[in-house]
Amino acid sequence: MKYLWKRATGLLLTSALVLGLAACGGTPTGNTNPPEDPGTQQTTQPVAPDSGAAGEKLVYSNGGPEEFFETPWLNPGTYVYNKAVYGHLIVADENLNPIPDHPDALATYEYSADGKTLTFTLRDDAYWHNGEKVTPEDIKWSIEFVAKTPVANAVFISTFSAIAGSKTGDTFNDTFSGIAIDGQKIIITFDKIAPDALLTFTQFAPVPKSEFEGIDPLQVQQAPFFQHPIGCGPFMVEEVNMKNYTILAPFDKYYNGVADFKIQLLPSAGDSDPNVVTRAKSGNLDYGYTKMVADVQALEGTPGITVTPIDVRYTRLFYLNKFDKKDGSPAPLADVRVRQALRYAIDMETICETLFQGSAVPANALAPDANLKGGDLNDYNYNPEKAKELLAEANWDPNTVIKAVYYYTDQATVDLMTAVQAYLADVGIKMEFELVEGDLATILWAAPADQTNGPRAVDWDICYAANAALSLHEYYDRYRTGSPTNSHTPEDAELNRLIDATNASADVNAQNEAFKELIKYENENLFTMALYYQPIFLITSDKIGDIQKGTPQFCINWDIQNWNVQ
Repeated sequence: MKYLWKRATGLLLTSALVLGLAACGGTPTGNTNPPEDPGTQQTTQPVAPDSGAAGEKLVYSNGGPEEFFETPWLNPGTYVYNKAVYGHLIVADENLNPIPDHPDALATYEYSADGKTLTFTLRDDAYWHNGEKVTPEDIKWSIEFVAKTPVANAVFISTFSAIAGSKTGDTFNDTFSGIAIDGQKIIITFDKIAPDALLTFTQFAPVPKSEFEGIDPLQVQQAPFFQHPIGCGPFMVEEVNMKNYTILAPFDKYYNGVADFKIQLLPSAGDSDPNVVTRAKSGNLDYGYTKMVADVQALEGTPGITVTPIDVRYTRLFYLNKFDKKDGSPAPLADVRVRQALRYAIDMETICETLFQGSAVPANALAPDANLKGGDLNDYNYNPEKAKELLAEANWDPNTVIKAVYYYTDQATVDLMTAVQAYLADVGIKMEFELVEGDLATILWAAPADQTNGPRAVDWDICYAANAALSLHEYYDRYRTGSPTNSHTPEDAELNRLIDATNASADVNAQNEAFKELIKYENENLFTMALYYQPIFLITSDKIGDIQKGTPQFCINWDIQNWNVQ
């Protein structure tokens, strides 16, 4: 992967491209920054405590709480405190694959070959930060309680729903008959394959049952617990000054080593700290991350600071509607040759280097995971002549107008859609685009009553959107016939077979092999059109030295308690 923090050499081209395309169509709307990528303007710095007693080591980070600690179940690793304060039954590597028998794991595990039984053996030297032992009852209760909250990750819910006796109809039961306790063992029985079971338990954080007596799971974020949470991880919450700072101290009963430093968190959203540059330059950020290339550019050359691009599962794409239109007329994008022509016509390399200033990477499939891609994938490098050939083969009618929609309100999206419009016009394809607002679930994702024959239930040919995924199944399951959000892809027996194969086994290696086949088919068939990936930029200081680098948004084997802090 190239070093994304270097400024793109084509910035002058950016200005020329945007100015040249501005008259091509589309209505600029809204702010200049998308909702998930706030601007980099500086805000008032909170008041931090003194740096501590002489000789005390402090690691500075951000993402501290402003009003409450976010529960660890919705965005499992977005905040440093979620990764440092809580323990996990399984530990994941930097690719989010489970590591058997990792010393940071709360348990060892055995998974039956048929994927129907997952047995955890809880270690007997794990303690909550209040001094009580972690018990199998805590683990069982945590699964049952979190399943009923509105703040559980979709991957967790999918796994919990597969546990035998977890539901009556669509409602989770108070207790799950499929979870049994035998001494230190927690035995989970599934009544169907839960393909993300191991992934789930690398990210799911159990909590002490005793701290939640009388708490309504529907109101859990308001529980007093999340003013000063208790976990069983290597760090415990020592001091909280909401909106100012939080101190995490080493937990002296942690079973895999006790850190010799504290962590000071200053408040900010997990991936949108407007003060990240100021903090890093002033020595008040040793570990943090940003999505903003402007932050990365501002940090170039800063002594003692390293910026590392990290691949994450965040993909911007065009959903392509292949169902017939509501009036029964054929879908303009039903022919694979037309879809391929669209991709050849769009110069994503130039768009990434100019409009996005080098902060994005052209995509050749939904999943950015390089280990799942063979060397024979088509990158669809810019080739307008090839696009014209394919359109001629497909007998493309140049009077056809493709309707594109988007829901981001930033100027960058308008610039992108304008650029795409111009590129398509160059090969003889007319495209109009518009912002859609309101009930997006209905406007964008309402599935047709007949997912085999259509017609479509939505009014668009192309939808510009994003996928942010913990599990690869989140990328692909929605294209299967029968998915409640499949507003775009008619029944395709081969596609259904490939998707089913990724869900047929609980074995991670078998799943990965199935995903390789699916990604190859996606790349050839273009049932959807991945455009670009947006990496995250990890910011580290020399104070913490060489650490395990992986996605900072999820929980991995970062071994924080053993960091060699200077």
